[in-house]
Amino acid sequence: MGSILLHYGIKPDLIFMSHQHHDIFESRKQFQLERIILFSDAVFAIAITLLIIEIKVPHFENVTQQELAYELRHKLPEFLGFILSFAVIGQFWISHHRLFGCIINYTAKLMWLNLLMLLWVVVMPFSTFLNMQYGNMDIVWFWYSINLALIELAYYLLWKYVGSKPELCYMAGDKKFISYMYRRCIITFFIFLAGGLCTLLPWVGVKWSSRFIFFLIFPAIAILRKNYNKHNKKAAI
Repeated sequence: MGSILLHYGIKPDLIFMSHQHHDIFESRKQFQLERIILFSDAVFAIAITLLIIEIKVPHFENVTQQELAYELRHKLPEFLGFILSFAVIGQFWISHHRLFGCIINYTAKLMWLNLLMLLWVVVMPFSTFLNMQYGNMDIVWFWYSINLALIELAYYLLWKYVGSKPELCYMAGDKKFISYMYRRCIITFFIFLAGGLCTLLPWVGVKWSSRFIFFLIFPAIAILRKNYNKHNKKAAI
């Protein structure tokens, strides 16, 4: 084989070096992509851990069981706020895991869009503490809802960017899947946004319903997923 290559003026060592350089480039690209993912995971982990810091252990000089039970009941709204934000950030992390599971390359724009999403994730502990302390105030729920809406909007921008670029996302060729992810992000964004906007309306019932509107996400996504799976089955027949 080497003699044939030499006959045509091609040096075998040059071919070996080009393959070697290609392998080094691919491994460095994979390493850099893993750095983006690991950095994002660290931000999510820190944000989700900070949620519990503001819930202080009651301090007494001499305490009875009844007094401690009273203080723990008094902190129940704080624990509910913590559980809500823990579940929400956890779901955002799962969405990030799903997104970057499809990514095979990166660009500077992808990194900046990812940082934009992480910016709003970092704000979540503050929004949660605010909600723990003043959750009965409409302006606080408006702030909290808009924070969530901005995270979801950042996810949409990420999918919109990589969804049309096969060199970045190996699923870009699957238009039905990309369309499903677009609609999933858009539906969730508008539900979060509606939760904030409802607090600006003059009706008390509508203001309080904004605290429960997030539950619409579950049936909405379930219907969307069911339709996506049904279309996939039809395409496979």
